[in-house]
Amino acid sequence: MEAFGNAQTVRNKNSSRFGKFMQVHFNKTGEIVGGHISTYLLEKSRIVHQSGTERNYHIFYRLIAGASEEMKKQISLKSIGDYKCLAQGKSSSEMCDAEQFPTISEAMECIGIPSSDILEIYKIVSGLMAFSNVEFVDSGDSRGGSKVSPESMDWIETAASCLSLEADDLRQSLTSRLMQTKNLKKGTTYMVPLKKKEANHNRNGLCISLYTRLFNHIVEQINKSLPLTEKSNSYIGVLDIAGFEYFELNSFEQFCINYCNEKLQQFFNSRVIREEQELYKAENLGVTEIQFSDNQDCIELIERGLILLDEEAKLPQSDEKHFTRLLHDQNRRHFRLQVPRKSKLSSYRSMLDEEGFIVRHYAGAVCYNTEGWLDRNSDTLHSSLEQLMLTSDSGLVALLYSDIDDVKVSKKMVHDSVGGKFKKQLNILLEKLQSTATSFIRCLKPNQHMSPTEFEGGKVLNQLTSLGMVTALELMQAGFPSRVAFQDLYDMYSSKLPAKLKSLHPRVFCSALFRAIGMSPNDYRFGVTKIFFRPGKFAEVDLLLNSSTEHLKTMIYKVEKWVLCQRWRRMQFAILAYNKWNKIAIWRIKAIVNIQKNARMWSARKHYQPRIKGVRAIRDSMTKIVVMIDIAQNIKYERELVLQEIEEMRGFLVSEMKQLKAGQVHTDLITQKLEEIEDQVKRLLEKVRETQDSDKLRQIQEDMEAERKRNEELERLRRVEEDRLTEERRIKRELEEKRLRELEEQMKQEEEELKRQEAEKDRIDREKKQREEEEREEALKKEQEERDRMIALSISEDNKASVIKEEDAKKDTKGNLDRNNIKDWKYGELRDCINTSCDVELLEIAREEFHRRLKAYQGWKSKKHPEEEEEG
Repeated sequence: MEAFGNAQTVRNKNSSRFGKFMQVHFNKTGEIVGGHISTYLLEKSRIVHQSGTERNYHIFYRLIAGASEEMKKQISLKSIGDYKCLAQGKSSSEMCDAEQFPTISEAMECIGIPSSDILEIYKIVSGLMAFSNVEFVDSGDSRGGSKVSPESMDWIETAASCLSLEADDLRQSLTSRLMQTKNLKKGTTYMVPLKKKEANHNRNGLCISLYTRLFNHIVEQINKSLPLTEKSNSYIGVLDIAGFEYFELNSFEQFCINYCNEKLQQFFNSRVIREEQELYKAENLGVTEIQFSDNQDCIELIERGLILLDEEAKLPQSDEKHFTRLLHDQNRRHFRLQVPRKSKLSSYRSMLDEEGFIVRHYAGAVCYNTEGWLDRNSDTLHSSLEQLMLTSDSGLVALLYSDIDDVKVSKKMVHDSVGGKFKKQLNILLEKLQSTATSFIRCLKPNQHMSPTEFEGGKVLNQLTSLGMVTALELMQAGFPSRVAFQDLYDMYSSKLPAKLKSLHPRVFCSALFRAIGMSPNDYRFGVTKIFFRPGKFAEVDLLLNSSTEHLKTMIYKVEKWVLCQRWRRMQFAILAYNKWNKIAIWRIKAIVNIQKNARMWSARKHYQPRIKGVRAIRDSMTKIVVMIDIAQNIKYERELVLQEIEEMRGFLVSEMKQLKAGQVHTDLITQKLEEIEDQVKRLLEKVRETQDSDKLRQIQEDMEAERKRNEELERLRRVEEDRLTEERRIKRELEEKRLRELEEQMKQEEEELKRQEAEKDRIDREKKQREEEEREEALKKEQEERDRMIALSISEDNKASVIKEEDAKKDTKGNLDRNNIKDWKYGELRDCINTSCDVELLEIAREEFHRRLKAYQGWKSKKHPEEEEEG
């Protein structure tokens, strides 16, 4: 796979120009049961074009350098300088191509490829190199087609021989395509000649298609040699994919590779930083949150670009320039997208806006040239060429195109989006990665010269920053990267402890263990379900616990001592808590008894109050009976009868008092009973008056009148007192209502003041958050600018280009014209400034001045030649 998929680039002599995901499957017992390799995005443009400092794929050079003379004759192989696809690049003597060639054949035999197929593979490679030398010229006829140049006829013969095809059929398929008529009978076809440019594209497309299918065939053979012998229970996967790429000329392949790296970088941020901080929050560790740059907006921009490229390919007259203009128009204010003239490299500033664009990736800004993107994204052939490959006498060539359906005839090539397929493959890969436990290996380039023992600290630090490693290291420094569940740690070391310590709860066991070994509380922290360690501290714990027996006994003694001390402290705390709560309970019992006593007293008073009043009224009547007896003693006549009635009345009152005291009279009937007694006493008094002497009668009447008045006065005083109490209650109620209204007003004012303060506080918080967000965005922009500058410096060192400084970028491209005296500029200077300047403020001023002059000219023209305007 290295021979067919690796090549020498500017920064790596053995760069893998494709991505691969290698899986090793295991059964339940941990034995290997098979494997599988998935490949992603082979760089196809390298087959037909390389820069001057790079090479084509290794297989071409190793085949020429290592093949025997007999094999070279069999596959019609020439030297490296004879092939245009190899002469473009720079061959290196350090690659040891001749020594590496035998291992390629041995590797293919090892994976089960027969010797005959190996020779056919070498023939296909030789035929591809011969294809690169085929040139086309205009046919000169009225149809405007093309033909193979006379100098290339031998190369066509060589290529046809290597692919076991007829040379005339191959020549016709390269210079024409099969079309189907619209108005004639269905199935009627005819050949349409291709122009010179279209024929060159057809040739390149055939080379790319053939090599890609050959590469996929070899990968398929490798997978067949690693079959699953039984059901897989688990697997270990290794993802090896091209890192972030930036060259002087960046095309569609770099765009897709960097899109993949953006997705992988987002996965790295999510798995290492975001999920780690979410775990800290869930476990309540209180670790300070680390901010990191999110590249979701860059991913969305690239995906929109791929969608626009697919839609552009479906148009009748598709063009890369139209695609580039549309991309700029739809993302004019996007932070991640810029026009080429704003690049920090002078070589890109001469590029037109419709020829490329700049994407500000997580690792820095990269300028992409969109020339040829439609062809590289389609990756398809005309149906006539595909059908021609099926007619090959070579079984391997026909096998490579065996998945082609019946003849497809159309005006254009069948559209098959490379970007769309790569996006789907990438999403499937990310789903696999998200469902597994992932470990990351970051590859750093120590220097730009591919020299050993040379380390450039600044460039390495820039790589670490671009990869997000600085943020990850900050999180590791502030957080706890090592963690283990309480139960797992207990199961790990409980076998070394005595039985009395095994009965401890896992959390208590862990706490006792770390206290016993003397670990500082700053080196670990207990979460909800796990214990977390500072970097390297868990290894120290494991080393201590796996030390000598004597040391282990000492630790066990410390654990037992700590457990006993902990239990003694808990017992002390329990006794103190019991005494405190016992005192509180006694105080509560006394308070409850006091409350019950007062409640019962109030209930008894309420129940017996009417009876007490009744007894008091009867006692007052008994006093009157005594007075009547004294009066009756002085009566001369009917004394006995009167005394008898008085005695009966006294007996009646005594019996009524006994009934009241015994509770035999209902509360509601006491008042009625008292009224009856009063009436009877009055009648008795009247009778006594009749029998009393006139003097005594008047005296009694005066006494009774005085008694009545006294009672009336008492009643009046009682009523006055009741009126006074009623008035006091009314005044008190009004004062209470007034106080409540004032209190409500005060509470409303306090609530309004509190709401105002909260609103003011929220406004201040929002302004503070907005300022912090603006400062964070400004810091991210400065960091992005620094990464862009570092990439520009790296490219300038590789290609000896100049870097534009910030103060120079703000100057006009046509010279240092004074913007303050723009009214003195000439018309040509204004026009050049509008067309070429990248200073937004200067552009706006120039446009305003231009429109002002145009308006003045129109006004002058309308006054100078009004008759011309009327005629017009």
